Amino acid sequence: MPGFVPLDALWIALMFMLLIAPHEAGHLSAAKFFKVRVIEYSIGVGPKLVSFVRKGTMYALRPIPLAGYVRLGGLEPGTFDDPNSFHLKPAYQRILVLLAGPAANFIVASLILGGLAFANLNTDPGKVAAVETGGPAAASGLMVGDSIQTVDGQTVNSPEDIRTVENRALGQPVTLLIRHTTGKMTQVMVQPIHCLTKAEISSGATLPAFCQGVTQDVWLLGLASTPVITPVDALTVTRGDAPTGGLLAPFVVAKDLGKGIYQLFTGQIPGGAFGPNGEVGAIGIAAITAQAAQSGAAAWLGTAALLSVALGIANLLPIPVLDGGRIVVVLLEKIRRRPFDREKEMAFQRAALAVLLTFVVALAYFDIHRILTHQFPGT
Repeated sequence: MPGFVPLDALWIALMFMLLIAPHEAGHLSAAKFFKVRVIEYSIGVGPKLVSFVRKGTMYALRPIPLAGYVRLGGLEPGTFDDPNSFHLKPAYQRILVLLAGPAANFIVASLILGGLAFANLNTDPGKVAAVETGGPAAASGLMVGDSIQTVDGQTVNSPEDIRTVENRALGQPVTLLIRHTTGKMTQVMVQPIHCLTKAEISSGATLPAFCQGVTQDVWLLGLASTPVITPVDALTVTRGDAPTGGLLAPFVVAKDLGKGIYQLFTGQIPGGAFGPNGEVGAIGIAAITAQAAQSGAAAWLGTAALLSVALGIANLLPIPVLDGGRIVVVLLEKIRRRPFDREKEMAFQRAALAVLLTFVVALAYFDIHRILTHQFPGT
């Protein structure tokens, strides 16, 4: 994995813990609430590192943080006749127990995104978030944290106002009224720099350093404004459906993920599920996590929120072994008004698990291939 450092292993382990522990805790809490027997709550797989028993449930930590599980009475051989069996509970209770895991993932994502938004509350539309080294704004004395009050006499009511005026100037100096972090007000004239078109670049023209990556023909001052995030924004979703808030952001992310899954399996994304932009497995998640960790805590937390929503959605798919598949079984039993043969159901689940593990191994292979061939996003 390019750029991998030993500390990334810790961040990767923490990421899997943050994804798995709340999910299984959701199942555990709902099962306990409805008095379903919980045999074991385990985070990680492999031999037990630490374990203890409380109120008939064993809590265990295991060394490989790639998965976790909650063992419920009635879902494995030898416990079918347990008086507090999962299968003896009303259908709505069983469905709620199964939904509690994905719901926990959504709650985690909501808390993370809401927390990030509240940490970046900003009601000043002219607040400077970044100043490009060597750019016109830096040469004029602008610093991060300063606030642009007016541009060519026009009051700044949104960050977009600055970009509109600098483009409209077409290379003419722009007058900025600045309130510095010290409270001092100054007025400066800044000369925008032209970020050239691809045609001009190919003709041999020189591209200013901070224009790297800009694909449009624009004039820039070399600064970035801080998005306006109010307390309402921190709780909801605004700014063109960008997930800037907590409560509703997971649902916006879920909608986008659902759209992506549809595009994958309808051939709208080149390469399909196993292509460069296809599905990722545990190794892919590790790569994404390492890249995010190297970009800072905020990037890591944002990635954790997105992956948490993805895990919640994945578990709701109507696939045997997953929560969604078990929900389908509950609904079918309700419709047919009699339970399935538990032994046959377990045999079917084991076969489905074998297929799922094969898919997981295939994903691991393609994850490694993408990383080694530099097709993986960010590598």
